Amino acid sequence: MDPIAAWRTVSLPKPLLEPGDVLDSADQMLGRLEAMAWKAEAELPPTTGVEAMHPTIWGAAKRLWPDGHYRLAVQSAAERLTGQLRTRTGLANLDATNLYEKAFTAKRPLLLWPGDPADRSVSSMINGLAKYAPGVNMTIRNTATHDDTELTAQEALERLAALSLLARWIDECQDAADQAGS
Repeated sequence: MDPIAAWRTVSLPKPLLEPGDVLDSADQMLGRLEAMAWKAEAELPPTTGVEAMHPTIWGAAKRLWPDGHYRLAVQSAAERLTGQLRTRTGLANLDATNLYEKAFTAKRPLLLWPGDPADRSVSSMINGLAKYAPGVNMTIRNTATHDDTELTAQEALERLAALSLLARWIDECQDAADQAGS
């Protein structure tokens, strides 16, 4: 019996259900719905919040994010990462794209992925960073800087994730001069 449909009979001399019966049924339905929601949430893949991004990236973006300034949040994060790379490499006078190209060039990089360059995984990271780092700069930083079209939260979040990954990889890289000396 549907307690919602039967509710209208409560005011009749011989109701099908008493008010307490309807309320008990509603409580049961709520309990079942809550259990279904908990089960569905438990089956979702694990996620982390934006706070788990690289501190350089989220640290620069977080003050702009709550107000919906997503493009500016991405721009700020990208500029902060570029500034840190300039400081680490000592290449303060290069524009951002040339900075990333010089830092990760396959010929004589300033930053190297750790490990034996003859190892295929290490070689892949070295070659990939030579393409990925300048590519991230051109497609994320440059567009956020030179195009004033606002981004959606999802678009900005994806760009911040790409910047965060690059920042983590930069942290893992060794200075080429240090690696050559060891």
